[in-house]
Amino acid sequence: MNKLRDIIAANLIYLRKKNNFTQQELASKINYSDNAISRWERGEVIPTIETLEILSTFYGINVQDLLDAQFIASHDKPQSGIVLKRIFIALFSISIVWFIALISYIYIDMFKESFGGNAKNAWLLFIAALPVSTLVGVFYNRMWGTKLLDLIIWSLFAWTLLTTIYLYFLVVTSQYFWLIFILGVPAQVALILWYFIRR
Repeated sequence: MNKLRDIIAANLIYLRKKNNFTQQELASKINYSDNAISRWERGEVIPTIETLEILSTFYGINVQDLLDAQFIASHDKPQSGIVLKRIFIALFSISIVWFIALISYIYIDMFKESFGGNAKNAWLLFIAALPVSTLVGVFYNRMWGTKLLDLIIWSLFAWTLLTTIYLYFLVVTSQYFWLIFILGVPAQVALILWYFIRR
């Protein structure tokens, strides 16, 4: 049992450091205390099966990998390859959002008679895809990213959402609702303050 505990501890340390997380950052991402993570990595306790499953899902591996004594030797790839793979995964997920927006636009254009006058505003789907794309970015950044990138993505979300709402009112209801952008100022200040609080 002690050998298994040491293997799990070594693998957890390796995975955390390879992903450039402190124990506190990892704890906040998986909703555990940094004290629990410290105890796992020192080999004082073995995480439960449920916890091992959470950790393996978070790192994108199998639970069996955490129990494998050869895991570190067989998975020690250059960091740049891992970062590139993560970027491609995030971009692929974002492309799905745009694919759905494109399919919806084509559908509305094909059956524009059924949609009446609203069909001419179908291009707003592409504008609405912007804040949705940033939410996908938030999801992946929570797993793999940095706090600074989190600030940038949330800022993009706030401003693209306000732009989407503004354009909707302008195009659909013909109301020049530019004052909505004033809401972005306190939202941006709050995001910046939150970034410095979490540092």
